[in-house]
Amino acid sequence: MKKTIGIYSIILGISIIALWIVLLISNNVPEVQTEPISIIFHLCAELLMGLMLLISGISLIRKSKVGDILFLISSGMVIYSIINSSGYYGNSGEWSMVTVFILILLVTLFFNSVLIRKYLK
Repeated sequence: MKKTIGIYSIILGISIIALWIVLLISNNVPEVQTEPISIIFHLCAELLMGLMLLISGISLIRKSKVGDILFLISSGMVIYSIINSSGYYGNSGEWSMVTVFILILLVTLFFNSVLIRKYLK
């Protein structure tokens, strides 16, 4: 199961980084003009989250001792980001994005429960 969680983590990390690259290249981030300082900090947090997901995914696949804890930390970042982003997209009326975020949230919570259960035994 850890390999599956690792693959999920890597795919999610790459997807987050790729999404932001596409949004920035296509000029679909109006906050660059309207709220430049806020979006710079937000982008730093999102890219850090993406990198943490990549690192935790690789660690899980390599069966590193820190893989579990790195995934739990990075998935905490994901959970916060999903809640925050769902509000942004919900406010814009983009409910399909909110639905995608809810699915990612459910999968992330499931994988967290799998890893945490191991420590509760």
